[in-house]
Amino acid sequence: MINLPDGIVTVHVNGERYRGAYYFRRDKLVVTAYGYQETSVDMAVLNNERGKAALNLAKLVLIDMIKKRRDVHFPYPGLCLQGSTTAICY
Repeated sequence: MINLPDGIVTVHVNGERYRGAYYFRRDKLVVTAYGYQETSVDMAVLNNERGKAALNLAKLVLIDMIKKRRDVHFPYPGLCLQGSTTAICY
């Protein structure tokens, strides 16, 4: 069974474009994006409206997801040596 999104959302943050999808699941608005975890918001905020208000809320949620992810600093990827049982990354 293919689970098609109820809408697609695109935002621009600091000159970069991010794209995600949103779904209506029971009483939640669920926002997903590639490389990010799902985030859900209570639909009561929208007063059961599923049009432009849902799209705008999904944009705000996606921007919040991006900003939270930017606060986490990972080391830059570099050379990785891999053997049969171990991997050493620099």
